Amino acid sequence: MSNVISKVSGTVKNWWVLLIIGFLLIIGAIWMFKTPVESFVGLVSFFSILILISGVLSVFFAFTNKEDIDNWGLYLGGGVLDIVVGFVLLKYPGITIVLFSLFVGFWLLFKGVNTVSSAFKQKKEGEDNWGWILFFGVLTVIFAFMSIINPLIGASYLVFTLAFAFLLLGIANIFLALQLKKVNNKVRNFKGSIAENVKNLKNN
Repeated sequence: MSNVISKVSGTVKNWWVLLIIGFLLIIGAIWMFKTPVESFVGLVSFFSILILISGVLSVFFAFTNKEDIDNWGLYLGGGVLDIVVGFVLLKYPGITIVLFSLFVGFWLLFKGVNTVSSAFKQKKEGEDNWGWILFFGVLTVIFAFMSIINPLIGASYLVFTLAFAFLLLGIANIFLALQLKKVNNKVRNFKGSIAENVKNLKNN
């Protein structure tokens, strides 16, 4: 996840995209927890489609907020990474568990670091709940290192590691989406207050 805190000069468009991504990741996590993966190929295909959808939504969010958010390029890069990883894994479903574990590990590491970066930006902007976003980001980084350091952990263990990571990223996305909605409301109220003051001055 990248730094998407809005500038004071504008509001964030389509903040609900992050909310959708969050719910998709959580639904994916629940599916992996409850549904036994019959084959490793099934896990690869499921993971590929899920992050491919997430990537498309992320790119859409980045472009629609090009003028309104800090470091929109990082968020765009994250979306492009999702799309590339999704396409590669869909094209090569027979990838070995070692390569898949490393692939997923570095992808999670990228997402976790961006989540941590977003949390510190939230803190700098004085927003609430930045600590929770930091918490989920740090845990995601930990799961990423678990996947990278232990590529021979086995398919079943990898499923649970991936499920936990998806759950954490999903919750972090939902927190961030709600924070951006809150920022939107603050900016709109501020602009409304200014407009009202200007109107009163003109009347006087």
